[in-house]
Amino acid sequence: MVFNHSSNLRVGVRPDLRAGVTASRIFFSGIRRFEWEIEDLGGFSPLWLDAAAIYPKVFWRSRSGAAQTLAIGELQGGSLQEVLPLLENADKGVRLFGGERFAKAAKASEGWKGFPERYFFIPRAEIVHAGGRTQLAVNLEAGNATLDEVEDWIAGLGNFALPQHPSILTRWDQPNFNQWSSTVTAALEEFHAGSLRKVVLARRSTLDLGEKVSPYLLFTVLMGAAPACFHFCFEPSESAGAFFGASPELLYRRIGSHLESEAVAGTRPRSLDAAEDERLESQLLKLSKEQLEHRLVVESLEETFRELCVDYSRDEKPGVLKLSRVQHLRTAISGTLSGAVDEATILEAFHPTPATCGFPVEGAMRFIMDHEKFDRGWYAGPFGCVSKDSTEFAVAIRSMLAKGSQVELFAGAGLVEGSEPEREWNELEDKISGVLNVLSA
Repeated sequence: MVFNHSSNLRVGVRPDLRAGVTASRIFFSGIRRFEWEIEDLGGFSPLWLDAAAIYPKVFWRSRSGAAQTLAIGELQGGSLQEVLPLLENADKGVRLFGGERFAKAAKASEGWKGFPERYFFIPRAEIVHAGGRTQLAVNLEAGNATLDEVEDWIAGLGNFALPQHPSILTRWDQPNFNQWSSTVTAALEEFHAGSLRKVVLARRSTLDLGEKVSPYLLFTVLMGAAPACFHFCFEPSESAGAFFGASPELLYRRIGSHLESEAVAGTRPRSLDAAEDERLESQLLKLSKEQLEHRLVVESLEETFRELCVDYSRDEKPGVLKLSRVQHLRTAISGTLSGAVDEATILEAFHPTPATCGFPVEGAMRFIMDHEKFDRGWYAGPFGCVSKDSTEFAVAIRSMLAKGSQVELFAGAGLVEGSEPEREWNELEDKISGVLNVLSA
């Protein structure tokens, strides 16, 4: 059950949410959800999260683009195993948002210390925009029914103003190109020795901006540069900074007992010239290096589906996923779960994938821990949304960490036998070029 109220709210006007809750005459048992329509005057934006005074804050938009959600405040939070049981006695529509680090065992660096190792939460309030309608939802439980901050949030949206566009002052990469080349050479030696078949190496590009900037402005810029993606943003506290991205890659989607995933691996750039773009696509479909990289991800995902499902099927041949700056090989896989498989078990089975780690996964993870000289943090980890009936996780790539006037951009490239340091470095540039071009404009 969800309690819908007929009276509309307006942004910039302080609502009286207590009246609607009290009028429902509900004795709380479990988590109850109350909803109101909002007259937003066409102003809905991720920047609305700047006006919220409580943390954590999340923005979530599926790649399908069906709905955009702003979520604030923790009603209940913890690991997925800890919070998931609360959905059993919750109203329809109550959801968990969250994710976890790429490498659970790795020690967090200074830049990631404000981020937990893994964290999921039921928000105290959400603003959901879908189909031209905007709705406020409040989740309440016995003994936790404070509404002051939510009322302040709606009232504060009336003072909403666009922040200034930032400029880039300096940039430095870790690793630099020489260090990158040395690590690629070490990976090729591992391939030759037969201990690894694929490893995904990442780079962190640190940008110093001309002034402190709202992470939600940067996030809005990123959304515009990469529209056909999952869009996510997570700010755990006032001092932690915000992690956000525009990921093209689904980790997995569950609807009831139906399970879906995809292999997205193998990359070529895009071109504005149609003939050249078609030539690049043809290369992607024919080159042995890209095919090998992609096939290893498909093989690993098939093993995961055999472990979790009573049956599964996949595309006979990979297609091409075209994004604004790059294009990837893509193979879709789907199946039927075998019995009541716990959501945490499913997540554990999928993460990390060879698309962000390598193959075999255990050996690739050891190589990454030994050779990458920075902490990936939540980059390349799972991030998503969980409800009683369905779940969707993106792989948190094409992402960045923003804190004050500094931004860290992350990108990775899959290495297999035949990889070349310069070409893989250029692939990293292609993956972050959209953001750099917009910020430099």
